Amino acid sequence: MVEQRRSRPRTGAGRVKRIKLSDQIAEELRRRIAREKMMPGDRLPHERALTEEYGCAKSTMREALKALEVEGLLTMQSGPNGGPEVRTVSIDSVMQQLRQYLHFQKLDFKHVYELRRSLEVTLAANVVGKLGPEHFHKMEENIRICEEANSRGDRAVGRAVETEFHDILCEACDNVLLVFMCRFLNSLLRDLVSYRSHSLQENEAFGEHNVGSHKALLAAYRTQDSDAVVRIMQEHMCCAEGFMRRLDASFHSDLLSRELPGLIATT
Repeated sequence: MVEQRRSRPRTGAGRVKRIKLSDQIAEELRRRIAREKMMPGDRLPHERALTEEYGCAKSTMREALKALEVEGLLTMQSGPNGGPEVRTVSIDSVMQQLRQYLHFQKLDFKHVYELRRSLEVTLAANVVGKLGPEHFHKMEENIRICEEANSRGDRAVGRAVETEFHDILCEACDNVLLVFMCRFLNSLLRDLVSYRSHSLQENEAFGEHNVGSHKALLAAYRTQDSDAVVRIMQEHMCCAEGFMRRLDASFHSDLLSRELPGLIATT
């Protein structure tokens, strides 16, 4: 049974904030999952058994489990053999949470490229010698799609596919933190950027630069030339930042909404 606790009062606070019993139980279940080294697919006892174990009302336990389900830590399986099942929190759901945070902040390309200039170069160096035939095939196909998009003047497809080239590098990286940060920045650039300048010359030059840099990276990866990979990626990031600036790129004002199949956009 979980005893109801009180949080310590903050400095200057006149009242002690009570922690809801359902929140206490949710925290105890998190600790239980960690303590018992439970893995995705493992299950906690049924709701009824948990309610009896923690000595709480059914509605309280249901609220605690719902909180963990919303977090993405549990999924509720139905049926006689069902119950709360541990699951891996998806990278997409975590990135969406970060977007929601950034929606209320002042997000600037200067900040993004301060990170990209460092992280993408580190990522590029990390995967030298780790890319296999499948990765090379994906990179070649990605470059082909970019070239086709550029040739028909499809800027939206071109810009989106160009960032996916960098996601392919993430697939071979063994540093999970680096992968998350690079993929998050790539998703911001791919999904949430608009270009206020419609200069045909600059847009064409941007597309040509990206294709050229990606081809050079592919060649350097094939020969496992670490120095060349680092140099090309450094130049690529600096040039990409310059193109973004000249094209007057900006983030969308709405970082909260998600694109869902069948959802009708309203204006």
